[in-house]
Amino acid sequence: MATKSLFLLRHAKAINRGVLIPDQDRPLADSGVKDAKRLGNYLLKKALDFDLILSSPAVRAITTAQIVANKLGYKQKHLVVEKCLYEADVEVMLKLISSAPKKVDSLMIVAHNPGIDSLASTLTGEPISMSTCALIELTLDIKSWDQVSDVKACEFNVLN
Repeated sequence: MATKSLFLLRHAKAINRGVLIPDQDRPLADSGVKDAKRLGNYLLKKALDFDLILSSPAVRAITTAQIVANKLGYKQKHLVVEKCLYEADVEVMLKLISSAPKKVDSLMIVAHNPGIDSLASTLTGEPISMSTCALIELTLDIKSWDQVSDVKACEFNVLN
C-alpha cells in the first residue's frame, strides 16, 4: 500500500487580540517569529519537504507558513491560502485534504485550534493537544487523499 504524509501545524504565537485588531489580522508575537524560525531550521536539518502547504488566511497562520517555507527554500507557488481553514472544523479540513491532488505525497496544513487539535485526534485516534507552533507528522496508508476520512494514521510523531 502507498503512503501519504500529512503534517499538521498550529500557527505560531500571535499577539494578544486588541480591540482595534480583528482576530484574522493578528500578527505573530516576537516569540512566535522565533518559534517559527526554529521549526523551519529543525525541518531543514531533518530534510523534510512538502509538496504542498495549505494555510489559513489569518495573518498569523500565513506568516508561520511563510517563515517555515522560506527556511526550507520552498517555492512560494506551492504555498496556497485556503479561506476555509480559518475557524475550520474537522469536517471542513478533511474535505479540503481529500481534494488534494493525487501527485501530492507530502501535505502540510497550517491552521488553528480547536480545529487542528480535533483533526489530529480524529486521525490518530488519540487525544492530541497542540501548543502554538506545534507540528505533528502523520503517516497514512492511502493511495490518494480522497481516502483520508477512511483511515487512522499508521504512525504519528510530534516533531517539536
